[in-house]
Amino acid sequence: MIRIYRALLTNQIQIMSQYRAQMFLYVLFSFIRPIIFLAAWLAVADSQGGQLGAFSRSDLAAYYVVMIFVTHLTTSWDMYEFEYEIRQGALSPKLLRPLHPLHYSIVANVLWKGFTSVAVIPVAVIVAITFEARFTTDAWHVALGSVSLLLGAALQFLFGWVFALVAFWTTRVHAFVTLYQRAGFIFAGQIAPLALLPGPLQAIAYGLPFGYMLGVPADILRGGPDLATALLLMGGQVVWLAVAVVLYRAVWSAGLRQYSAVGA
Repeated sequence: MIRIYRALLTNQIQIMSQYRAQMFLYVLFSFIRPIIFLAAWLAVADSQGGQLGAFSRSDLAAYYVVMIFVTHLTTSWDMYEFEYEIRQGALSPKLLRPLHPLHYSIVANVLWKGFTSVAVIPVAVIVAITFEARFTTDAWHVALGSVSLLLGAALQFLFGWVFALVAFWTTRVHAFVTLYQRAGFIFAGQIAPLALLPGPLQAIAYGLPFGYMLGVPADILRGGPDLATALLLMGGQVVWLAVAVVLYRAVWSAGLRQYSAVGA
């Protein structure tokens, strides 16, 4: 398996060298939205004496600085690529190989995020300095937050694949992807920290997987929750990850039967 992954990494590096413009856009979209919402919430905080709920200006800045990294490292684009592979027939050759198509996506995700993170770091540092971000992060926040970040990335990756697999039946998944992304936009902690959402919306965010993808790891890494709360939130991530694995396996098996039935 190590030899296979080494070959996949080599191939993916060659592909990346041909798509530098896409890499630039990926980096751009990773930080532009958090910066916009940071500016908006700082304006609201200023109108209320510099405090917004439990968040000061510096707390808001810290949250969105961390959100830049979390967004960048958890984003998954497989929904679009899988639809393309279904429509163009590119999936069929992959199914003939002994390696599950999921492995190709894992390598691509890890490599693209690793390479482009170099460009995200200076942007985050500039934002932190400009807006005077204040982090209350202890060592255990970093340790648990790093694990939470991996769980959030796995959640986003697998649920993205579950929605992508709808293409087995519909060929196109743009409408489903749009709905999924809009829900994530509201409930994942992008539009506002989860703690600032109104009660009903906050309940939905924690009742669905979205809040555990971005908001939870971002809040832990900035030093927001205490240890007991952080562990409870990570428990929610583990539960939803188990659900995602079961859903993925079920939909993949059913989708393959559908794909074979139409003679693909």
